[in-house]
Amino acid sequence: MTLIDYLQAHTTPNDADLDDIERSIYLHTANPHQSSDSYQGRFLQFIVSMLQPKVVVELGVYAAFSTSCMAQRLASDGVLYAVEADEERETLIREHLRMADVEKKVQLRMGKALDVLPTLPDNIDLAFVDADKEHYPDYYERLLPKMRKGGVMLFDNMLWYGKVLDPVQSQLRADREAQIIANLNDTIQQDNRVENILLPIRDGIMMCRVK
Repeated sequence: MTLIDYLQAHTTPNDADLDDIERSIYLHTANPHQSSDSYQGRFLQFIVSMLQPKVVVELGVYAAFSTSCMAQRLASDGVLYAVEADEERETLIREHLRMADVEKKVQLRMGKALDVLPTLPDNIDLAFVDADKEHYPDYYERLLPKMRKGGVMLFDNMLWYGKVLDPVQSQLRADREAQIIANLNDTIQQDNRVENILLPIRDGIMMCRVK
């Protein structure tokens, strides 16, 4: 048994509808590993349950597994603004939101995140970022002033397969992205506008609480 197997074996399982969505992602997408998995989904549900946010923003929806996980825990008056750049994914996203019975809680915005962000409301309670890594620093700086005091930002893939430990080992694109992520980790660590913790969940989640 691997460590992740042990962790999942001692974690409350997802509801059946989320299992169905996860299976659908493996059937209908070329890169299912780009989606949040069931373990990460449970973590996101815990965060939403604890914070009880009214306004949630997600940048990078992929196939809406993480979206569905968070939206299921939103209160009836909560809203999740889900931003996805790839228009070809819209049909599958909407189908998965229907399967999770969260369509009324999610406002799907198709378009590039940097274009959509200015149209989103201020006083965001929770933001989950899992979009293109090249623009992670931009998302951080543009989200921060829109967050309420005490709001939480979560950035996914902040360990980048461990490459942040040696981000300049070659000129490959993956390593260039590792350099971007490593630099952002350093920026966040030195930013007195937030308090932060880097969690070794899946590929690393940076959690920032706005002061």
